[in-house]
Amino acid sequence: NLRETGESILPGLAAQEVTAAYAGLRPATEDKGYRIRADLARGLVTVGGIRSTGLSAALGIARHVAGLVGRAPREPQHWPQMPMLAQAGPRDWQAAGNGGILCHCELVTRREIEAALNAPAPARSIAGLKRRTRVTMGRCQGFGCTAALAKLTEARFTQPMTCGDKDGD
Repeated sequence: NLRETGESILPGLAAQEVTAAYAGLRPATEDKGYRIRADLARGLVTVGGIRSTGLSAALGIARHVAGLVGRAPREPQHWPQMPMLAQAGPRDWQAAGNGGILCHCELVTRREIEAALNAPAPARSIAGLKRRTRVTMGRCQGFGCTAALAKLTEARFTQPMTCGDKDGD
C-alpha cells in the first residue's frame, strides 16, 4: 500500500500521523513551465510550478532531479533536537475539566477556545483564535474541527466564519 511504500523509502514516516493525502494543487505562476532549480552547494533542489500534468510527469521529474543531484554520497547532517514550543509545558488537554478536545490535531480544548474568546483582548475572528490557540492549524487544516468551532463561536465574531478572515482581529 501507499503508506508502506512511503515508509520503505523514508523510514521516518513510520512515526508520523497522516490525516489525508491530496494530489491536485495547481499553483498559479506567471510562467506555465516547470521550475526546477538546484543549488547543490547548499544541498537544495526546488521543484515547483507543476500544474495538472504533475501526476503524469512525476516520475520524469524525479529522474531529472536525481540527475541534477547525482548519486554522490553526502556528509550526513546532524540536526539538533529542539523541543516543540507547544509541548514545552503542561497542556490544557492534560488537565481535568477542560471541556474536551475541540481540535484533535493541535490538541486544543474547549476551555482554551472559551478563554481566548473571553480574554481582556478577546479573539474576534478565526485568525485571532489561531494565533492564540493554534486551532485549525494542524494536519487537517480545520477539516475536523471547523464545524464545532463555528457552533462554539456563533455570533461571537465581527463576521461569520463563512465570510473568510482576511483582516485578522
